[in-house]
Amino acid sequence: MIRRLFWVGVGVTVTVVVIRRGRKIVAQYAPQSVVDRAERLAHRAGDRAESFVGTFRSEFSTARAAREAELTAAVLAEGQPHPDDVRARRAQAPAGRHAAEAPEVDPDEAELGYSF
Repeated sequence: MIRRLFWVGVGVTVTVVVIRRGRKIVAQYAPQSVVDRAERLAHRAGDRAESFVGTFRSEFSTARAAREAELTAAVLAEGQPHPDDVRARRAQAPAGRHAAEAPEVDPDEAELGYSF
């Protein structure tokens, strides 16, 4: 574990040194117009990537919601209410309502804690 951590540290250090030295060399030998053009291209690429990720995220969310609705409709039995409707009714119902409507439980089932 320590050996891996050491080599990861070495890799990070070498990468930082190479990037810094590379920037200095490029700044010394490259004409300013080439550097400006490279910067503009890099910014445009970043903007395109940001746009792509935003579009992908919104389309993925829409497709996921549509698929979830399809699966929910496929799983529900005919005439069964949608789970969101049931949750909304429970949230609006008074607290004691469910206890009053509960069916009577056979004493044997109450003792066992389950029924079939």
